[in-house]
Amino acid sequence: MRVTGVSIAGFGGVSGEVDIDLDADVVIVVGANGYGKTTICNAISWAISGKTTSTQGPRNLYSKSGTTTVELRTDFDGDDVVITRSLENPGETDAKKLRAPLRVRVNEASLRGADAEVWLRQNLAGTDTNEDFATLAQSFVDSIYLKQESLREFLTGRQDTERFDAVASMVGAGRLREFADELQSHKRAWVRAVNQADSALEGDRAKLEDLAASLSVLETEITKANTAEVIGRWQTWSNDVEALGLVATTEAKEWELSESALTKLRAALNQERSTIEQDEAALLAAQAELNVPLPESPDDAEVIELERQVADLTDQKEQVEHDIQLLRVAVGEADAVRRQASSIREELASMASILLRHVADSCAACGQEVDPEAYRRRLESIANETENAALREGAELQRTKLQAAEKRLGELSLQLKTVSDQHRAMLEQRASAQAAKEHRESRVKEILASFSDDLPDASAEAGSEIQRLASELDRVARRKSQIARTLEAGREFDAAASLDSSKTRRDRIEIESKALRSSLASKEQDIADRRRTNDVATALLDAVKSDAETFVADRLKQLKPLLRQFYAAIDPHPTFRSVEIATRQFGGKHRLTPMLRDDEVQVDVTEPGETLSTSQANALAVSLFLSFNLGFAPTHVKSLILDDPLQNLDDVHLLGLVDLLRKILPHRQLIVTTHDHAFASLLARKLRPVSEDFRTTYVRFTKWDRNGPGVEQWDVPAETSPLKLVAP
Repeated sequence: MRVTGVSIAGFGGVSGEVDIDLDADVVIVVGANGYGKTTICNAISWAISGKTTSTQGPRNLYSKSGTTTVELRTDFDGDDVVITRSLENPGETDAKKLRAPLRVRVNEASLRGADAEVWLRQNLAGTDTNEDFATLAQSFVDSIYLKQESLREFLTGRQDTERFDAVASMVGAGRLREFADELQSHKRAWVRAVNQADSALEGDRAKLEDLAASLSVLETEITKANTAEVIGRWQTWSNDVEALGLVATTEAKEWELSESALTKLRAALNQERSTIEQDEAALLAAQAELNVPLPESPDDAEVIELERQVADLTDQKEQVEHDIQLLRVAVGEADAVRRQASSIREELASMASILLRHVADSCAACGQEVDPEAYRRRLESIANETENAALREGAELQRTKLQAAEKRLGELSLQLKTVSDQHRAMLEQRASAQAAKEHRESRVKEILASFSDDLPDASAEAGSEIQRLASELDRVARRKSQIARTLEAGREFDAAASLDSSKTRRDRIEIESKALRSSLASKEQDIADRRRTNDVATALLDAVKSDAETFVADRLKQLKPLLRQFYAAIDPHPTFRSVEIATRQFGGKHRLTPMLRDDEVQVDVTEPGETLSTSQANALAVSLFLSFNLGFAPTHVKSLILDDPLQNLDDVHLLGLVDLLRKILPHRQLIVTTHDHAFASLLARKLRPVSEDFRTTYVRFTKWDRNGPGVEQWDVPAETSPLKLVAP
């Protein structure tokens, strides 16, 4: 396969449409970083594999048409083949959901979808293969497309297992490796399933042990049951139950040792125990009630004295109330006399005041002749006359007596209330004590009546009821203890009484144990068969891994001369001049490690990325990639894409790289991108056409804006005057 051209629309750094003519032996692409050089390489990769390294997908943010399409033109052994991919859902925001189906046009025939993938898979592999298209296409891209960022990553960024996987895909062992990984995954799942199945049997094993233990216990019980000694103890026990009066004597012969007989006798004992416990609870309650002291009754003399005091105070109160009524009349009469005397005095004083204004030789009232001075003095005496002291004092004396009588009435009322309350309280206390006594006597008679007809008479002493209750409690306690001992003694007959039931249970357990043992044996045999299958899978997996390592090691051994030749051409290190690739298995995984050696002093470097400088490490990585491309790629692959291989290479290694590219030029079409115009000019000069059928084209990216990159392209002219060697 040889690349002849690519048309890009709305992809990567191209917003519009760009068509690049790649039908040349050497294609040199130069331009500043960010102008879109790598877009050409990524477009070729996407058209073949359908994969892109961008997390946002292949779409250009400034695409004018809203579509993303790459059309890759190639030459497959003389057939014009156009490989096309277009996004079907450019509006999808999730890059993982973008769909870009493959279309292939071979001369005039068009293929789509699965048919296109089948054709491309067979022609990329160079043979019929059932390998997964995505895996094969990506392996093919990795074998022809060297990304600048993947140079040092191969040495330092990748694990040794990842290096092995990458090389295995290149040499054609990818399917073998995938088969080993898939077999390993299935094997682990198989082991987990077997272990889980084995763990699930733990419940059955534990249950089988429990059944065996139960069976052993039942066998022991059956052996011990129904002996002559047991029958004798049963007769004794059933007679004890009969002696307790719980079963009729006529039924005694029916009490042969059986589960039903034991159940009936035990039910009678339990019923009697329940009755006794109820009686005991009633007696204890009565005893507690009798132990509570009765309320004391007051002394009759105190009651009589209080009654006398109530009568005396009542008489005194009535006498004081009578005296108060009389004093109130006297006070009223004295107040009336004082009011009348005051009214007369006020009238005379008013008249005297008037006459004082008309004092003369005669009285202005009656006309009699008077001594004016004596008359004046008499009138002034009448006008200034005050209240009669005797009347006032008499009235105040009556009022004082009334107040004293009323105070005495209050004191007597208070004393009478106090004494009356005390008398009433004593009467209530005596009535309460009498009621409590009568209630206790009635309660004792009621309780004792349920145990005996011999009741104490009313004249019995107070302690006799308590003694009688204590005696009944003692009798009930003995009866309760006797019932409990009899019930406990009957427990030994459980096994013998349930002999038939035990035999039935034994037979059922034996059947269940046999079925479980058979099922468990079958399952354990199945697990054993699965473990043997796992052993076979382990052996097969080891063989596959060994074959994969051997296959890759053999291919690497074939590649060794070519790798050493390329490494020597660049000559990146002054002492480590020998290079090889070692493979091994560790931890169940294949591993690959590039190694450098100083043959003179026999010093090996197993981590070149950590020993070499950045320039030396990149030179080694380029040597590895070119040797992989020429040594592993199918013979019909004619293209080699190098994306900016110049970075971190010094001038010495740069010249070595150019010389190396000249050596592989007869075997590969070279597509090289670079940001360095000097390096591009050097390539154009060193790789210029040397014959008419050789073509070197120069593609220069001049700018980049929202409309996409500016592109110029021209062919590098051939050397017009070939170099000639002239003898001195």
